[in-house]
Formats: sequence, C-alpha cells, structure tokens
Amino acid sequence: MTISGKILTYGIAMGLATSIPLLHAEENHGKNASEHLQEAIKSGKEGSAKGVLRHTEEARKELIEQNKDHPYTHLQKPIYGEHQKAEHDKEVFEEIEEAIEEAKEGHTQEAVEAVERASVHLREKDQSK
Repeated sequence: MTISGKILTYGIAMGLATSIPLLHAEENHGKNASEHLQEAIKSGKEGSAKGVLRHTEEARKELIEQNKDHPYTHLQKPIYGEHQKAEHDKEVFEEIEEAIEEAKEGHTQEAVEAVERASVHLREKDQSK
C-alpha cells in the first residue's frame, strides 16, 4: 500500500471513530429527554407540579445537549415540511417552555398536557427526516 493509500485509510478510520460516539451521544440525549418527559407526565398525574417542573427542566437540558451535538438550522424563509426535524424540535421546546411555566404556577394538569404534546413532537422528530 502506498503512503497516500495509508493516509486515506487512516483518515477514513479516524472519521468513523469520531462520528460514532457523537451519534451515540445524540441518541442518549434524546432517550434521556424522552424518559424525563415520561417521568414528568407520571409526576403530574400523581399531582406533583414540582415533579413535572424538575423532570421537564431535565428534559430541556438533555435536548439542549442533543442540539449541541447536532444543531438543526433554520432557513430565513422556511418552507413547511422541508425541515421536519427542525420544525418538531422547535415545537418540543415551545411545549416544554409552556409546561415549565404552567408547573411554576401550580397548574399541574395544563403542565402535563404540554409535556404530553412535547413528548409527541419529540417522538415525531426522532422519526422524521
């Protein structure tokens, strides 16, 4: 094998080695966020606004970390349906913010409903292109 062939092989191997952990980290953040949202729903159904708040804030932190690993960019003039992941991502954060505000105000039922909507958008984000 020539030197340029060895360099190319090494470059490909290093590229794969560095991209796999990022993909795995992104999946973990999404999974952790989903688990926190489910815990928030469970806490809310048990009547704990504080539990909803705590788990929803943790889910938000996980999603922020996920977006650091793989940010979704928005165009100046977005075309509906063109960037499905980004659209669902935006919806997830909007619903999470609403849930946090409702939980802070002690409106447990409204907070749970917002968390449920966030959970749906997160699932749709994971399934979209």
